[in-house]
Amino acid sequence: MITQNIASGVSCIYRQRCSIKDDEYLMQLEGDDVAVEEPLQISLQWFDPALNDVCHREWSLTMRTPGNDIALVRGLLLTQQVITCLDDVDSITVFDSEQRHSHNHLLVSLKKGIEPDWELLARSYVSQSSCGICGMTSMRSLCLKRPVSIDEAAGWLAPEAVLQMPQQLRNQQQLFARTGAVHGAGFWSGEGVVQIAEDVGRHNALDKLIGQIYDQDLWQPQSVLVLSGRVSFELVQKAMLASIPVIVAVGAPSTLAVDMAKQFNMTLIGFTKARQFNVYHGHWRLALDAER
Repeated sequence: MITQNIASGVSCIYRQRCSIKDDEYLMQLEGDDVAVEEPLQISLQWFDPALNDVCHREWSLTMRTPGNDIALVRGLLLTQQVITCLDDVDSITVFDSEQRHSHNHLLVSLKKGIEPDWELLARSYVSQSSCGICGMTSMRSLCLKRPVSIDEAAGWLAPEAVLQMPQQLRNQQQLFARTGAVHGAGFWSGEGVVQIAEDVGRHNALDKLIGQIYDQDLWQPQSVLVLSGRVSFELVQKAMLASIPVIVAVGAPSTLAVDMAKQFNMTLIGFTKARQFNVYHGHWRLALDAER
């Protein structure tokens, strides 16, 4: 159940908290505030004197928390050098519909005499270190192009193992230990965290990890992705495409991350601490009767 409040960028969901009390694992259903994450598609419209006509083109797709979208687009236009001042913009139009997510589309109409430099935009906006999909231009790019297989086995993941995963990841993060400026992703396969990767971009760290897993033939159907920070839609999508059924994170998930975990029946765990963690979906993979 999700009750959404777009204006505040917060969604209230119900998840289960797994905690230790008197040497037993307890599961409690509780409400929780989760940050809203949705895609925003931005298109540009301008007058081309060579064609003597108005042109329209999809420019960018970015993930954001809804709210102040007009300000977000204005900032992007300035920082990506589409415009030199706000007076270069004639209007910003919001496309809306009753379908969820489909209203997230803004059309920017540039004033006559202002034309996008597409060569510059292609160079400057191919990828951002914090967002693996920001270089995409259309929501259609988010669609899956191949079927995926997620292991459905139940009762194989001991809560005690979950509680230990963040520290196992941290112990192997040599770059973070020296700089404090990188994200970490780890792969757990029953014998602890057996492989990790680090990068200034969380999506880059995960891509590196997935490449290592398959290159070294480490993948197993009952495995866990361990993340050093929060969980966004793109990270769940990458784990799903790599057929990793469980995500354990130090931070919280976004609404879209929870949605995707539910859609593909993945186990999503966040706010993992020394004696407790939150299960946003897929608690049935946990072996709650496991001995401590």
